[in-house]
Amino acid sequence: MNRKLLIPALTLTLVILACNIQSSSIVSPSPMITSIDTPIPTTVVPSTPVEITNTPVFIPSLTSLPTLPPASSGLTLDKLRNATYFAPVFKRTIKLVNGSFSVNTASDVYNVQMLEAYAFGDLNGDGVEDAAIILVENSGGTGQFESVVAIYNTGGSPVQAGQSILGDRVQVNSLDISLGVIHLDMLVQGPADPMCCPTLSEKQSFWEIAGHLWLMRVTSSTSGVDRSININSPAPWADVSSPFTVIGNVPISPFENTLAYHIYLADGTKVNDSSLLVSSGGMGTPGTFSQVFNLNMAGIKGWVIIQFVDVSAADGSTLAMGSVVVNVH
Repeated sequence: MNRKLLIPALTLTLVILACNIQSSSIVSPSPMITSIDTPIPTTVVPSTPVEITNTPVFIPSLTSLPTLPPASSGLTLDKLRNATYFAPVFKRTIKLVNGSFSVNTASDVYNVQMLEAYAFGDLNGDGVEDAAIILVENSGGTGQFESVVAIYNTGGSPVQAGQSILGDRVQVNSLDISLGVIHLDMLVQGPADPMCCPTLSEKQSFWEIAGHLWLMRVTSSTSGVDRSININSPAPWADVSSPFTVIGNVPISPFENTLAYHIYLADGTKVNDSSLLVSSGGMGTPGTFSQVFNLNMAGIKGWVIIQFVDVSAADGSTLAMGSVVVNVH
């Protein structure tokens, strides 16, 4: 990844990146676009000058899914349980033996376990089954820090492709890979929950993009009502020209009708943070939003990831997230 090309753009961005809020009239929210959560994979090459790599980068899109070979030709559970991984919480590289790693000395107490939740499925569009697992790290205290790890099948051997930290003592109920996306169904700590006992139901979706495992969508459920952020336009992976407008809706309006948003380049570099207002009939009612982004003056071209986040006013946690990836020309 060539970060040198990004430095001038990022310097300009902090000064002159303009994102103008445009509130649309209050209308009934459009149905959720299901493809944003489970896009079908294809292989594309990122555009220049913001070039992420010299080789094709797999990103989910709306084309047909390649046919998978028999599972016997790929990874196995035994291979996953005896592989080498980078554990992201304590930033250590470890070799699992039968799903475990442990060191216990006077100066170093550290344990890693591979949990029973795992999944097989194609993540990089090469037609063979990859995998996803959950690692939990402990350094001797009460904390049990869990992460989801994406694994590519490289000639039948597991090679770590990306990872994302889930949290301390969260509960993963299920894990699957569908149409190139890693899905987690889990319980996390709500504002009133002690760390030991998460009760907030949450679903998370991860996309592997340019060597990074991106959290792209979060929905949470309280009292049987789901909080989500749905992007209606532009479509995932659309070509856009600055200025461009992102339009979306929420079934439950956020606190003070305010959503946060974050802009990233595909190599993980953060470009900007800000917020926007949602138009709604009142707190807790459905709402819509429309946000203009102008990246021309910052000189930003190529793949850009924009995440919209409903942040809990009680503890700052993420209640919902919706994301879109566009190719800026």
